[in-house]
Amino acid sequence: MFNKSQIQAISHMDGPAMVLAGPGSGKTTVITHRIKNLIEKAEVRPENILVVTFTKAAAISMQKRFSTLMNGGKGQPVTFGTFHSVFYKILRKSRRYEATDILSERQKTDYIREIIGRYGISSNDISELSQNIINDIGNIKGNMLNAQEYEPSCCKKEDFIKVYNAYNLELKRDGKMDFDDILRECYLLLCENHTILEQWRELYKYILIDEFQDINRIQMNIIELLASPLNNIFVVGDDDQSIYGFRGARPEIMIEFKDYYPEAELIVLDVNYRSTQSIINVAGRVIENNKTRLDKCAHANNDKDFQPDIRKFRNQVEELKFVVSKIKEYENQGISLSEMAILVRNNSQIQEISSFLKNRKIEAESGKHRSNIYNGMVAKDILSYVRGALKFDGTYFNEDLIYVLNKPQRYISRQVVLSVNMNISAVRRIYSKNNIDSFLFHIEMIRKLPPQAALSYIRKGAGYEEYLRLYAIENNIPMSGLLKQLEQLVQECSKFNTLEQWINSIDSAQNSEGQNFGKKSSGEGGTNNRINIMTMHGSKGLEFKAVFIVDANQGIIPTSKALRERDFEEERRLFYVAITRAIDYLNVYAVEERLGCPIEVSMFVEEML
Repeated sequence: MFNKSQIQAISHMDGPAMVLAGPGSGKTTVITHRIKNLIEKAEVRPENILVVTFTKAAAISMQKRFSTLMNGGKGQPVTFGTFHSVFYKILRKSRRYEATDILSERQKTDYIREIIGRYGISSNDISELSQNIINDIGNIKGNMLNAQEYEPSCCKKEDFIKVYNAYNLELKRDGKMDFDDILRECYLLLCENHTILEQWRELYKYILIDEFQDINRIQMNIIELLASPLNNIFVVGDDDQSIYGFRGARPEIMIEFKDYYPEAELIVLDVNYRSTQSIINVAGRVIENNKTRLDKCAHANNDKDFQPDIRKFRNQVEELKFVVSKIKEYENQGISLSEMAILVRNNSQIQEISSFLKNRKIEAESGKHRSNIYNGMVAKDILSYVRGALKFDGTYFNEDLIYVLNKPQRYISRQVVLSVNMNISAVRRIYSKNNIDSFLFHIEMIRKLPPQAALSYIRKGAGYEEYLRLYAIENNIPMSGLLKQLEQLVQECSKFNTLEQWINSIDSAQNSEGQNFGKKSSGEGGTNNRINIMTMHGSKGLEFKAVFIVDANQGIIPTSKALRERDFEEERRLFYVAITRAIDYLNVYAVEERLGCPIEVSMFVEEML
């Protein structure tokens, strides 16, 4: 049932251990069976076991797998959770924090965007700038860096410092914490209060960490505190698949694990149950060019062996025409569209490919693109108008209404509204009654209209289009791009009869994303037979019988933003992840020209050959 290295990992009991689990090596199986072993053979109490993951979806999935393994898992109170949920639990028990004290990701974006506007920091894409600033702030907090010495990736250093300082000042003033502050506060609590630290050490005597390559410095520091002195810490991951450096992940922590725990047992899961040997070989030829990595090798359990198809084309049209022909070829072999995937470096590539395939009667599942329509600045504003209108109770402003209060400018301070607990009567006593009543009249109108009419009213009646015109001028960006986002929303909402139906559809899609999008190819693809188009980042953890990596060119992968050696190494790891999604067929394509200009084939393609 298990191979030799899996048995070694599952059988590990006390003390530290690091399991190097490459693509398709069965790491989840190892983790769940080791928990079972601890309970049944080592007689460890289930409540003394902590399993930490990086996403809520991964924690739920792991818990379900364990529950199934234990015939329902009743009476097995093992703790499964993300770093943030576990550390927040520690804080809440000790310092009585409430959920309302924690800034949501949307609120964080609101804070950052407002500060960017206040300081007049210009950008062609405010949404992208906001997200990059958020990533840089998270990197500083998560890796305990000095903000004054930090080199931001998003904007000029002096602009970043202004935003960073203003953001933290506003959090303090409003009595809020973001998710990164949870880590810092938890670390300080455990460092300063030995009694509380001992309580949690006594509870969590065995700690297992999944996807360990994505850990940051402060997470590692907290885990060290909790695990000591028993050091029953069991980490599983693959430094070659660390692709979230922009979020603060530090793969060098995994590489240095033996420095933290010299006595740690090192186990390599060396059997790949997913890909053919040829795919494993080309992936290995690429990733071995990274200098900062742990040596490892793997061999295939897959008896099939088709050679990867590596080609270059004159332009993207020729490239995509060939992709279409290969898709047809695979279909004729009995491979369904849902068992294939086209992987790209950037979200911006998805729509063009999807449209090309649609014109040739090939349906695509590009859920990431659909969600991107709703991630743009204009969409967030429009949806806030709509959600705010639907939730409006006539007495209080809600969060959504505050978001669009000054879109267009109504000269009503968000801070003042919050200071009076969003009470409309109190705000009326401070500001012009006409300004407030005019805004609320628009909200009442919006909630009565069907989707397309509501968007038209927001656009013209509420003055949103004029706001966009001024916004475009102030930020030196083309108005056409903003209007295009509006038109996309009009097209999307036209599919629904009521605003409630439209919003419910969006919420449902966002909740299921990551659970139903890009399912594994083992019959889980659902009833829709569509080819998957997704980013390389979005493909992590998935597998497909046939994979197409398109536009494998310099400036795309590796991105033109890669400047330092560590940037190129992360881009190489991303390319490695993309390659190793393939079970049987791997197709890697590049072009000779893009947008009429010559372009070089990716250095990573050269490394494959």
